Amino acid sequence: MNLRFKNHVLLVLILAANTSLAADKITSKETQSKAIDSSEYQTEQKHLMWGLSAAEYSRYEELMKGIRGSISPETISPIEVLGIHAQNDAERRKYARLWADMMEKDAERVLAFQRAYDQAWRDKGDKPLIDITQLKTQSPSVIPTTTTQSSGLPANNLIIATKLDGCAACDKKIQQLLTSMLVDKTLHLDVYFSDSSDKPNSVIRQWAISNRVDAEMLKSRRLTLNHGQSLINQYQLDEKQLPATFKVDNNGGVKRVE
Repeated sequence: MNLRFKNHVLLVLILAANTSLAADKITSKETQSKAIDSSEYQTEQKHLMWGLSAAEYSRYEELMKGIRGSISPETISPIEVLGIHAQNDAERRKYARLWADMMEKDAERVLAFQRAYDQAWRDKGDKPLIDITQLKTQSPSVIPTTTTQSSGLPANNLIIATKLDGCAACDKKIQQLLTSMLVDKTLHLDVYFSDSSDKPNSVIRQWAISNRVDAEMLKSRRLTLNHGQSLINQYQLDEKQLPATFKVDNNGGVKRVE
């Protein structure tokens, strides 16, 4: 192979390598450009979803890097953040109105789904989720207590006087106890509603659905839902004192713990 031919081959290889490198650079730039375009598109979609301008959404993101992001729940909306940090009354009213409109529309969606769910339940024969014939009305002094359960462990029996509606502290306490029951299998809970006596049993059934009560707990009687006016009267509880929690000892004695 002569020198001229070797030089020709070397030149071809160099040109091919340069062409490949150039193509890789173009591909890399195109990929970066697409990534930037995608990021900008996502940001644009986010601010449009909330009915905000790009500048407003950018300000929200900056605010979340400060104290607002440190102390606020992850679910706080951009509109709430901007409203809390409004720069004047007009801006505050603007975000308040925008948030009110969004909440109104969301409530309409939730109610529409609830109506669809109710119809779906009626289509199943409208059978009760809870056996309402098992709802009790007696006071805790005559509640039959269980000291052991199938596992052989001592049962932890609690009673709570609460309300169906209008008591945020009651709702919070109930959720704490229901969560505890998922972890502590020895925990038994009797729930007494102070405001249910003049209402149909379906109201308690709806309460159970709304609070995602575990059907197995009801079936096994680890959890009972009861009309509770007699308990309120017996312990002379004021509505403002609710929720009120009681512990039942192994002898059937009842002592208030909270």
